[in-house]
Amino acid sequence: MRLTILIVCLLGFGTPAIAQSAPPLGSAQTFVVLGASTVTNAGPTVIVGNLGVSPGTAVTGFPPGTISGGTIHSDDPSATSAQADAHTAYADVLAESCGTNLSGLILGTSVGATTLAPGVYCFASSAQLTGTLTLSGAGPYIFQIGSTLITAVNSAVVLTNGATAANVFWQVGSSATLGVDSVVAGTVLAAVSITVNSGTNVEGRVIALLGAVTLDTNALAVAQNRQFLLESDSTEPSAGFAVNSDPNATAQCTLSLPCAQQLSLVFNTVSQQPASLGNPNVLWATNSIDDPDELLALTVSNLCSSTNSEITVTNEDGSQYLFSGTGINNPCLSSPASPTVGSYILSTGEAGLYTIYVFPNPSGTYTGTFNDSGSSGHNHHNVSNNGSDTLSLTVNADSSVTASLVVSAGEICPAQTTALAFSSTDPQAINSGVDPADGISSVSVGDAVLLSLADGNGNLLLLVMTDQDANGVELPPGSLYVTGFSPSGICGGTYFYDKPFTKRGATVGSRPVHHHGRHYLGKRLREFENRIRDREMLSTVIAETTHMISVRQGVPEATMEPIR
Repeated sequence: MRLTILIVCLLGFGTPAIAQSAPPLGSAQTFVVLGASTVTNAGPTVIVGNLGVSPGTAVTGFPPGTISGGTIHSDDPSATSAQADAHTAYADVLAESCGTNLSGLILGTSVGATTLAPGVYCFASSAQLTGTLTLSGAGPYIFQIGSTLITAVNSAVVLTNGATAANVFWQVGSSATLGVDSVVAGTVLAAVSITVNSGTNVEGRVIALLGAVTLDTNALAVAQNRQFLLESDSTEPSAGFAVNSDPNATAQCTLSLPCAQQLSLVFNTVSQQPASLGNPNVLWATNSIDDPDELLALTVSNLCSSTNSEITVTNEDGSQYLFSGTGINNPCLSSPASPTVGSYILSTGEAGLYTIYVFPNPSGTYTGTFNDSGSSGHNHHNVSNNGSDTLSLTVNADSSVTASLVVSAGEICPAQTTALAFSSTDPQAINSGVDPADGISSVSVGDAVLLSLADGNGNLLLLVMTDQDANGVELPPGSLYVTGFSPSGICGGTYFYDKPFTKRGATVGSRPVHHHGRHYLGKRLREFENRIRDREMLSTVIAETTHMISVRQGVPEATMEPIR
């Protein structure tokens, strides 16, 4: 049983003029690849976001290339609008006043061009990146290039100290050529064409205003909020031990026979920076026995790189974990089925291997049943004409969840003689939810969706949705187990366990591997979930879970008594 607590000096050349804000991209913001004449691809390129072309229509090479989180727009209104907005953004970037003239210098190599602070940098003609260019500070960063941009083999743009790909812009007067196995961050706006050579990763966008975009075995992703799971490949001393009071679990962990844990770190990131749920609550930590309390205790460097990503976690006792990426996959483009592999060391001497991958976004509409004998009984066994309960989820940018639930009559308890409609935005749901002070009732973190739902008439449901049952048995992709409790209303005191709900449109199939254990937002949300499963009234838990993200004062898992 692994219990997890989730995580979510400036050097420059001259005195750069700092852009007031990043230029607006408008409808082009959702496009990772946007060409004018054609978009061509060779090899298994992976794109996360939209791909478009306009006014041309030709898009080739998909497959073998794949697109997730978006679709192909071939000279449709979306692509046309995106091109228009991209032209506007190009003009905005070009109009910025040059703060530092780097003409004649090589980015990543020349003195004064290896580490840059936020600002506007210009090149009279061509620009070249060789080696590693470090961007240090929140940005924005604007590079005005008179003619061509060329990145050398194995060159990289590294983001540190708050720099994000969303705040980096490359305005290229003619064409851009991104060299083999290079790592580029930011939006590349080229007046003519862009060639992305084999093995190159882009965290941002490539947009050609007049010509073609050419791809070859690349990974490209628009900066967005993602949730990552990082876990050791075996149990580790620094992860401590855990107890388990789940009555459905076949393996019980007790104080006398505790279960060793795998070290786990789950965190959110917008591009490469920690993100927060509301304010000031932070969605990250580790299950280290000395887990950190402060946001500054987690730093990432070049996370979206397949060769040199680093994550540093500083514990309360001053010890530090260093997670170094060594795999061939870009962590920002990874998945449970295809994780990135790395190695870690703890400053006190512990060392091991880990995997890291992005959790899929659970947003969607799910159908299932809370009661096999109710009006939609056996719905998850695909029995016809039995109706269904419908749960709709939308995960927001800050990882809060907006949800609605329609439950058929008799589903929660026999006293429920009519259908009920629940919402996460109901005041009772917010007051009983994960963060009442910030108006947040529900949250999605890692492989858990935690919901507080009410119907405006005193009926309240507290739900935990995961892709595994109490024994780690996983549902097919697109399905989630729902476990819950009704603290008040006509079904007050009613519990239900491991009810499978399936996302509409999901292709149901068996999972190839058992890829992870159960992970939750924190010690207090773990207690929240344990009390549901252990059939204990939640009246005291509701008070305890207020500010459960920002307040981390729970007793260590190794000494926590099982909840009866």
